[in-house]
Amino acid sequence: MPRDSRAPGAPSPKLPSGVLGLDYLKFSQLSVSDEFLMREAIGSPAVEDALASIRLGTMRAARPAMKVFFDGCRFWLASHAHRYHAARVLGACHQEFWCDIQSGTRNDAVQYASRIASASRTRHNAPVCAS
Repeated sequence: MPRDSRAPGAPSPKLPSGVLGLDYLKFSQLSVSDEFLMREAIGSPAVEDALASIRLGTMRAARPAMKVFFDGCRFWLASHAHRYHAARVLGACHQEFWCDIQSGTRNDAVQYASRIASASRTRHNAPVCAS
């Protein structure tokens, strides 16, 4: 059944079929914008959990999927930088991650990451109302 190229989420005709969607990508396949990677600090609970998962060999099963944008040449990481950071610290170049890959550029990845960080800050700083 052919896909309607006008449908939301339809892959760009320039991209090879089978590249977009849910799949595993290796650490060495991912590109990361410097401004995105700088947000994760060694010692943060998220990074420490990711380090433990890699050491235990359970990172491949980690969910939810990491959001990645593919520009036809490079896979740009847009979420879960703590997992990438942990693999980098451990030198785990062949570590695989479960990824949600969609068409987009480096700029799309940075904008997506900024929206997530902003939503997270808003959620954590929201006033708590007594019921």
